[in-house]
Amino acid sequence: MYHLLIRFKILELLAIIFCNAFLVVSVAYGQLSEQQSEKTKPTKQIEQTADIYRIPTNKTPQELLDYAKKTLQKNPISPNLSQQEMLDEFIRQAKFIIEITDTALNPKPAEPLRSQIFLFKFQGLFGLAKAENNSDNVQKLESYLDELDTLMPKSRETKKARLLNLQRQIDLFIRENPTENEFQRITKIFFSLLRREPIDFPNGLALNFIEWTEIAEMKLKKEGLTESIVKELTAILQSESAPAYQEMLKQVYSATKSLGLEFTLRGFLLDGKQFDIKTLRGKVILVDFFASWCVPCIEELPRLKEIYAQYHDQGFEIIGVGGDKPEDLKKMISEHNIPWTVVSEKLTVSKKLPSIERQYGIKAYPTMFLINREGKLVNSNARGQRLEAALKRQFMENSEHVKQQKN
Repeated sequence: MYHLLIRFKILELLAIIFCNAFLVVSVAYGQLSEQQSEKTKPTKQIEQTADIYRIPTNKTPQELLDYAKKTLQKNPISPNLSQQEMLDEFIRQAKFIIEITDTALNPKPAEPLRSQIFLFKFQGLFGLAKAENNSDNVQKLESYLDELDTLMPKSRETKKARLLNLQRQIDLFIRENPTENEFQRITKIFFSLLRREPIDFPNGLALNFIEWTEIAEMKLKKEGLTESIVKELTAILQSESAPAYQEMLKQVYSATKSLGLEFTLRGFLLDGKQFDIKTLRGKVILVDFFASWCVPCIEELPRLKEIYAQYHDQGFEIIGVGGDKPEDLKKMISEHNIPWTVVSEKLTVSKKLPSIERQYGIKAYPTMFLINREGKLVNSNARGQRLEAALKRQFMENSEHVKQQKN
């Protein structure tokens, strides 16, 4: 929720724990398209895998650790591999890390080297659990986190490892069909970590968790779930005086204060005519705050057009609120053949109407709000999967309502 593309910097968290080479691999794996199935011919990298990941003998623990990191840095996974080949190589690297760190830990090295090797082993176990999400890998990862807590109970890296694993669980929950028991389990972990790690707990993770709860509410069809979680989160943050908690509280309030309230938008179109969103009452509306120079805004246009075409005849509208010069907006609309209404923020302000962006605290593009048929704001970060899930729910509810009226 609330432009989380910058809020929860999970890559920064990864960088603290992991070496740069494996970070690239982890991100690449996470972004693999589920639809991609085309195979490429085995590359030289795959053919040499056995030699690359052979564990050397007669090395000290420090030499083994250095060797592992250099091996990964020198052998990044090729972007030319097919999805399956890339996944296979990712798994080989994770298993290599686990095997070489186990070797380095026996016999037990002295501190601080032992802790460094333990953290590096977590990298392998975490990667394997992400790539092969079976009960055995997940159990090994969870047990290992307990070992890290015992070995380094006050280590910031251990705390961040716990938070990273929580994010893995949340991402998995969103992708799969969730159960209420799973939601309650992860919720318990979230609040436990929040109370335990106020300094190291990323502010954006609280907003990410609210966003995840919205998706859970839709999938579990549990009305009021998000509201109850926000209330519990707010109560915890209000009860603590730590600056980290207070900053988190400000962000949560900013992200949720308008949910469930009537959404008002009055402004001027690019042809100078006045616009009021109330004229669209009865329709489901996506309000897209964007700018012509915003690369992510442009990248999202093809999918937005598909969604617009899919739902428009059922009563769906998109209202763009452009934040830059009217002439630049006109050029963008023409070049990308944008079919929906666009309101100009600058033209609106110049004609003495209140700033639309300031009214809703817009600090990043794109930011997308979803408005229901009653004119109320139901989602303040309606992008990607969140938008599609929210729209399915809105139009499914309307279909069921129509059936009830006919009966």
